[in-house]
Amino acid sequence: MNKIKIAVVCKLMPLYRLGVFQKLSSLNEDLEFTFFGDTKNCSGIETIDWSYSNKIDGEGIRWIKTNNYFYKPELLLWQTGIIKNILFSKYKVFIFEGAVSHFPIWLFALLCQIRNKKVLFWTHGFNGSDKGFKKWIRLFFFKHLCNGVLLYGKKNREIMISYGLNPDSLFVIYNSLRTKEQFQIFEKRDQNLIKKEKEHLFKNSKNTTIIFIGRLVAHKGILEIVKVCNNLIKTGLELNCIFIGEGPEKEILFNYIQENELQDNIHFTGSLYNENDIAKYFVMSDLMVSPGNVGLNCIHSLTYGVPVLTHDNFTFQNPEVEAIIDGENGVFYKYNDFENLQLKLENWISTSRNKEVTISKCQEVIKNSYNPVNQANCIVAAVKNIIM
Repeated sequence: MNKIKIAVVCKLMPLYRLGVFQKLSSLNEDLEFTFFGDTKNCSGIETIDWSYSNKIDGEGIRWIKTNNYFYKPELLLWQTGIIKNILFSKYKVFIFEGAVSHFPIWLFALLCQIRNKKVLFWTHGFNGSDKGFKKWIRLFFFKHLCNGVLLYGKKNREIMISYGLNPDSLFVIYNSLRTKEQFQIFEKRDQNLIKKEKEHLFKNSKNTTIIFIGRLVAHKGILEIVKVCNNLIKTGLELNCIFIGEGPEKEILFNYIQENELQDNIHFTGSLYNENDIAKYFVMSDLMVSPGNVGLNCIHSLTYGVPVLTHDNFTFQNPEVEAIIDGENGVFYKYNDFENLQLKLENWISTSRNKEVTISKCQEVIKNSYNPVNQANCIVAAVKNIIM
């Protein structure tokens, strides 16, 4: 029996998708996934190394290299080789990133319709804030240029249904990182080594430690993290804080830290991409704080058993926020309310919790939904649905 061939056309080949790409490439059933993408980095996003195109035994990716060109950072202008494969190849299904601002996707999807190829868009979809012309052009895009939409969250699906899109064409696939590798690192953690590392970083290593991972940019609310730490330390609640990442707000943070003499309580790691390096900071932390919004940093944190604090306005959140169960593996504060952020952080820290129970609650949602195996299974189910 000939396998049904599926082309996954990628704007980028981001490293965080390595797990799901490997899983889809290694399927031994009636579907064969091939990835089309460039090897270049864009806007600081770390990409998968081309060497994975040659690996075997479930480690490799079935990958055809393209040349991708951008007219603005991350906004696709053109991608080579795709039209040829739409017109002349045996691929029956094409999966594209579903962003209306990637102009070639309109043409690619239209050609697929003409050639009787099935199309899936992999996207965030709608979050409820869309208005006017932008909303209607996106509705046209999702209604008329594809056979289905792969979504990261249930709320986005509900919003799209309320906008009149067919529920049977909307598939929640969640999101994932390299879960298997991360769990292996977590299981092998050395508590004595962690203790020594923490003693090296902070004057008082026994303090509750919060962590942030991501770009150090203003809309992430990172200055609020330092301010709330300063306020709580002044009240006698001892805190340490770790920042993983780089960005334009770093100098502002440094200045505030110097002015308020917080040098003994706050540590910057810079950008980290090696999972072992990232893991050691998570396993010495008690709570991940992301005042602006969360995305894959939420999944990263929960995987290592660290609960998450973020705001409660889902219109301005990414779909990964659905992984948080308030009071169990995280906590929500009132959107745009700094005093409430401080109160929720103080209450979380002050409440006695069983560490192992908290870790279990954090990792449960990862094991059930937010992992490459489940994500790949959801994508396979969506493909089978539109070709039946």
